[in-house]
Amino acid sequence: MAGEIYLSNLTGKLDWGSIVDQILHLKSLPLERMTDEENQLKAKQESLSELANAIDAFNNLFSNLSVDDLFKSKSATSSNTGVLTATATAETPNVTLNVSVTQLSSKEVRLSEGGVSDLSSNISWPAFTITYKKGPNPEDVETFNVEGGSGTLKDLVDKINQSAGSVIVASVFYDGSQYRLMLSEKDEALSTVETNPDTGTYVISTSGLVINGQSDLDNTPLQQAKNAKVQIGTTTVQSPTDRIENVLPGLTLELKATGNATVSVGDDYSKVKDFFADFVAKYNAVIKQVNEMTDKDKGLFQGDQTITGVKNTLADMLDPLFKYGIVSYNEDGTLTFNSSAVDDLANKNPQELRDLVETVKTNYGSYLEDSRITFQSFINDYQSRIDSLNQRIAEFQEQLSQEEQKLRLEFSKVEMFMNQAQETMDRIKNFMVSLSEMQGGNK
Repeated sequence: MAGEIYLSNLTGKLDWGSIVDQILHLKSLPLERMTDEENQLKAKQESLSELANAIDAFNNLFSNLSVDDLFKSKSATSSNTGVLTATATAETPNVTLNVSVTQLSSKEVRLSEGGVSDLSSNISWPAFTITYKKGPNPEDVETFNVEGGSGTLKDLVDKINQSAGSVIVASVFYDGSQYRLMLSEKDEALSTVETNPDTGTYVISTSGLVINGQSDLDNTPLQQAKNAKVQIGTTTVQSPTDRIENVLPGLTLELKATGNATVSVGDDYSKVKDFFADFVAKYNAVIKQVNEMTDKDKGLFQGDQTITGVKNTLADMLDPLFKYGIVSYNEDGTLTFNSSAVDDLANKNPQELRDLVETVKTNYGSYLEDSRITFQSFINDYQSRIDSLNQRIAEFQEQLSQEEQKLRLEFSKVEMFMNQAQETMDRIKNFMVSLSEMQGGNK
């Protein structure tokens, strides 16, 4: 029965295990050939998958490509990046502007009139309000109420930050003789008001604040609130921060220092160069995989016209790129990208550069999409062959298992028969000896 165990040479009469092993080895030679064939198929399938992946990545470059987007980019340059830097978007017109940065932005910082000589001193304060002025209109204010209490100056700081911390930062400032409450803007972008002590205009003000008998804030701010200002021709443009957006549609200036700079906006072809660089990288990935698969010494697809045809077809479509010197050919069939050739063509004829990108997209996109489908069908075919071979291997292994069981049963029977025969011979021999003795054979 299947599953039974038969031990070789159990009686010591016949070591049949090695005989069965030799028979099974001979019978399993077809299994070894099928296993070798399966490994070969798997290796070829894996190699094809790598090529298909490279083709798919190459194809994605074109399937996701918007030529319009490549040519929409604009760049903005500054003649003096120590004064300002600039960025532009697709909406920014191509212009050159002479910009004079006359003032950088700053936050308002004010100190309390009263203070303490020792930070551990206890003080008391009445309830008071803090007003934050955001704009020129009376309604452009935000008011915060601070409860009265007692404690150290640091305790008062904590109270203020709990109440007005969304727009105001309270801290302690030492002026050389005493410690005073300091209030400053948290974010200068929240207010367009500029400090003007002459007119009593402040971003931050208090009402009812008393520290050691002295009321409210010093009229001379530690630092005045200022808007950043730039002069362009006769027009002054200002911003509460050093970032001025939409000077022109999509043009942003980042101010660094006062001074002069020329800002130039023009078409930006960096995305076009990125496209061609990506094209070359993905082209080379396909070619390197083809070279490996068709290598004369260790390639699994030596002489395979379908695989070599990929390399030849891709190369046949390179003429437009060779024409403008955008790529050059290497000995192994890979390409080298020449980015300066893109700049040259962009300067001479931007429309011709755009037409070139369209041509490359049309030619390669169509071929690569077809190739992607073709090679996927090859991979599926290899999988079907592998599955079929696995089925044959499984059936053959089952057949060998049954034959092994049968051989072990037969040989165990032979060993048993030989053991029984030997026992019979031994009994006959003993009988003959006994008979001889009975007849006086020992005399």
